Amino acid sequence: MQKPKDSDLKSAIIKGLKKAPDTLLAELGNNLQDDGKNKQWLKAQLDDITGLLEAEASKQAERKILSRKIGPAKKNNEDCSALITGASQLSSQIDELNERIKDRVLEIQSAMENASESANSRAPTLPQHLTPRTLSNDSQNLQSLPTGYTVSHETPTDLSEWQAFVENTAHATVYHDGRWKEIVKNNFRHDIHQITYRDANGQLAGILPLCHLKSQIFGSFSISMPYFNYGGPLAENPLIEEALMSHAAKLSDDLGCTHMEIRETEGRSEWKSVQRKVSMILPLPSNDEALDTKLGSKVRAQVNKAKLNDLQVKFGSLDLLDHFYSVFSQNMRDLGTPVYGKKIFEDILKCFPESAFIAIVYKNEKPLAAGFLLGYRDKLEIPWASSIRSQNHLGANMFMYRSILTEAIARKYQFFDFGRSTIGASTYKFKKQWGAKEHPLHWHYWTQNNQDVPEINPDNPKYKLVIKAWQMLPVFVTRIIGPKLARDLP
Repeated sequence: MQKPKDSDLKSAIIKGLKKAPDTLLAELGNNLQDDGKNKQWLKAQLDDITGLLEAEASKQAERKILSRKIGPAKKNNEDCSALITGASQLSSQIDELNERIKDRVLEIQSAMENASESANSRAPTLPQHLTPRTLSNDSQNLQSLPTGYTVSHETPTDLSEWQAFVENTAHATVYHDGRWKEIVKNNFRHDIHQITYRDANGQLAGILPLCHLKSQIFGSFSISMPYFNYGGPLAENPLIEEALMSHAAKLSDDLGCTHMEIRETEGRSEWKSVQRKVSMILPLPSNDEALDTKLGSKVRAQVNKAKLNDLQVKFGSLDLLDHFYSVFSQNMRDLGTPVYGKKIFEDILKCFPESAFIAIVYKNEKPLAAGFLLGYRDKLEIPWASSIRSQNHLGANMFMYRSILTEAIARKYQFFDFGRSTIGASTYKFKKQWGAKEHPLHWHYWTQNNQDVPEINPDNPKYKLVIKAWQMLPVFVTRIIGPKLARDLP
């Protein structure tokens, strides 16, 4: 296949997926570098497009049914406002799906163009830990593991051995770091069971941190790494990861947990799975000027408007913690969410002094927006960001993110992780305008007696009254009682 123009590529891909998807994969793959990871990435992109096209067709069929009902309803002088609203909502959803398909096509087009450059100059399309892998979807394959291995959570693991394994495993994340065990224990009073897989020679070959939460509100349950997006099983061999998860499920059952949640970035078909959220990832160019061009005129205009308001940005560590927490705690109250204690941020800054830092935007020395940053390998992430809502008209949040991206490039990071969002939500649209691309998050579950996956998230309607009540509390009160409640929210 010759490289088509981007205006033709979408139709070529849609036609190819309908007629001969394997042929399309092979033909498009010929335009990429001969790299197994690139072919895996391309297949993942095409699979995503297929799913989006199916969703689009379903929405179009629903809209067609509603549209056919509107005309007769008007002729009969019936109220058709609900039909019109429904059709309009479906049109918006179809437009959103089209945008996501377009994004996937543009990513493929970009990869094909990049393939013409030398391998040394070609930038990766995803952070190291998000590079697609082929996972096992058959638990019976565990029988093919070499004999003599052991999976245990009872044998103490030396921190240096754990850290060395994490450091030497390509798709590790900062949340696999063994030091989180003490941070979580000291701040949230939860136990993290460090599950390990050792081969017949006793060599460490896989790990899984599993946190046990005992909540008066939500009961007893386990989670691979609470409060963050990543940190599931880690091993070079996917079958070893399956063995770790199976052990974790048994341990959760023994602990009396109602369910276990394992947070991953790829799907496993034999486990219950929920995909409520996506990570939003922005590849970073090598210099700030290229980023400015890439961001586009609309974002640049918003940032330039904010600059007219005499805003200043500061980057620091413990010296900015008080200002960060003042903004963060107020924003969490406004969101109706219990706030973490300030000490956890202090502990993270002390534990990761080279890669954890804070950004604050000021006007007249008053903090208006704050971000907590954490870097690892090729990616800088912002786990927490907040701004003072009453001052949002000054554009402090836009100014802060633009300044953070400049700092990320200066620190030689290749990607910026905006964090997780629900597709279509306001936070998703905010991150998307910066050029961030979505990457699905797969949260896998074991449930006691094969029950349904629980809905422990703020989108659950039954928590709306509690959220509204929390929003009415004074900020100083939420800082006192919030940390005791926040430790039970995963």
